[in-house]
Amino acid sequence: MFYAELYNIPLSKVKWITPRQTYLLQKLKIFSAGDLLNHFPFRYDDRTKSSTIQESVITSKPVTVVVKVIDHQFIYYNKKKHPKIIIQDETTRASLIGFNRQYLKNSLKIGEKYWLNAQFVYKFNEIQASSFSFEKFDENQPPDEFGKILPVYKLTEGFLQKSLRKIIQKALISIIGNLEDEIPEYIRKKHNLIDKIEAINNIHFPKDFKYLQKARLRLAFEEIFAIQLAVNMKRRNIKSVRKNFSYPENNMLDKYIGSLDYPLTEAQKRCINEIILDMRNTTPMHRLLQGDVGSGKTTVAVSSLVLAAENGYQGALMVPTEVLALQHYNKISESLESLGIKTALLTGAMSASEKSEIYRQLENGEVSIVAGTHALFQSEVKFKNLSLIIIDEQHKFGVEQRIAFAEKSQNPDILVMTATPIPRTLTLTVYGDLDVSIIDEMPANRKPVKTFWVKKERYKNMLEKIEKELSMGRQAYFIYPLIEESDKLEIKSAVAMYEKLKRYFKNRRLALVHGRMTSAEKAEAMNDFKDGKIDILVSTTVIEVGIDTPNAVAIVIENCERFGLSQLHQLRGRVGRGNLQSYCFLVTKEEVNEESEYRMQIMEKHNDGFKIAEEDLKLRGPGEILGVKQSGLPEIKIKEFLYDEKLLNVAKQDVLTILKNDPELSSSINSELREGIIRFLPSDYLYSG
Repeated sequence: MFYAELYNIPLSKVKWITPRQTYLLQKLKIFSAGDLLNHFPFRYDDRTKSSTIQESVITSKPVTVVVKVIDHQFIYYNKKKHPKIIIQDETTRASLIGFNRQYLKNSLKIGEKYWLNAQFVYKFNEIQASSFSFEKFDENQPPDEFGKILPVYKLTEGFLQKSLRKIIQKALISIIGNLEDEIPEYIRKKHNLIDKIEAINNIHFPKDFKYLQKARLRLAFEEIFAIQLAVNMKRRNIKSVRKNFSYPENNMLDKYIGSLDYPLTEAQKRCINEIILDMRNTTPMHRLLQGDVGSGKTTVAVSSLVLAAENGYQGALMVPTEVLALQHYNKISESLESLGIKTALLTGAMSASEKSEIYRQLENGEVSIVAGTHALFQSEVKFKNLSLIIIDEQHKFGVEQRIAFAEKSQNPDILVMTATPIPRTLTLTVYGDLDVSIIDEMPANRKPVKTFWVKKERYKNMLEKIEKELSMGRQAYFIYPLIEESDKLEIKSAVAMYEKLKRYFKNRRLALVHGRMTSAEKAEAMNDFKDGKIDILVSTTVIEVGIDTPNAVAIVIENCERFGLSQLHQLRGRVGRGNLQSYCFLVTKEEVNEESEYRMQIMEKHNDGFKIAEEDLKLRGPGEILGVKQSGLPEIKIKEFLYDEKLLNVAKQDVLTILKNDPELSSSINSELREGIIRFLPSDYLYSG
């Protein structure tokens, strides 16, 4: 049995897990034996060495110590009686405060010795600990949870660490003994990697920290190797296909570029040339276009759409929101009107009659370019000769949605775009099947946005600064995470603050935009803002990507502690899109945790989206940033190795060598790869011959 097959064993088939434990495990998104063994510890308690109570007080760290119970006492707190257990090691006396743990007087008996793990502090004129675990000390028998490295797992309410450890221990004993190794022996020997069973055992219950590191390295290599194998097989599959489209003409493309009222940057020119070369190749284009907010990706994308249209084909641009689809449609139709290229908009919010008319025009070829949302991959949408598909912010669409869209044509050229700069290490993994173009240059007239972290005492000064900018004829955004006030969350809402801001900026024109408004209402507000009829746009994150108003020079993002770094950077990108100095104000509550404070400092210090993406990767991991789960690839668990470019390149070179010598993995030495990894990959990754 290979590890991936464990995901086919539901918890109900694991006999030592009770129904209640199954319920609690499912709250942790653990539904199978595979999920259970893949629920890795997030840290470890080192209980291998005995220490002293005094050492804990001095270092402010937990210690493992053997103590003797001296006395039972009580304290009163919140009108309730709580046990206070007096203990002593060889030199020091201390108290264990057992809030709501009435059983302690029976569990910790006077005169008996116990193993104890606790962090002690000097408080109320005594040394004490209120968080601790213990076990009976027996000179003739080794302890269950002391004298070793113990895993610490993410839990849910009602589940104890001890219970989860026992469940996983039993699984390790009864399930993984028959596991086969996905990584062939010759690769393990080449890199001195431990085998799979040893790695799984030591990631959960390591013999020592040296073995823990070996386990993490082995499992990280396997994750990266599997992804490299998947994306390179998919890449080879793509390169084996021939397409029916050709693009010899480019007069109209030259006219489009010549009609722009700004010069292209060298980076834009380079990316356009890379895309044109791909489109003129005999194999379908599969390219990723990435660049920072405001770097001019849309112009590059429209250039490719013009090339397709000029040569008699259709192009489609799919985006995640109706607001962005509308903006792209307006921009594209306006810039291409003089070239005689007909464009259309298709979103889910359009009326049935409007959709029906667009369906007709797409099917008979009247429309050359369509911009739209997920409505584009619905079964009713048929194209006459679709050759180019562009997906913007593609990680916001599921793999099934992207496949459904691509099936609208036979072997189309595909360009995916992201305004979330992707760290190079992730590009080598998640996007390894794509060629990459990077717009690494901003337009010459752009000034870096000045960013400030604002707390309560500076809020009034911020409003005064914005009023000063408004008085010069400029505009501002105010962004909030919620539409309406929440009883559970003490954060400002767009609706409530819209009313307050109207009172403060009483001589200014304000508009409100949020996701519950109709498409027509959102479009009207956005167009009024772009046309200068609105001074302040109050919005939720519906304007996160793509909205382009050069006269907007200030953005206030409230409750910033609720946003990730990449999302904050995306929102900041709504300003600084012209030649005016722009400002971003990050508003938080007075007290924030260390991670939120760190995020604010990063935003103040850096405007470079790639630097911010690297920091965001470290804080949140790749799944949340890029939608790795939506890619069809396995989730990356051992995240710290994603920063190890050397390991990524080693895995990639191994894969390329294997596929060169054994393209279908048919040899016996690669049977583990074929049966243990390839068999479980999504079908669109497999080599079709």
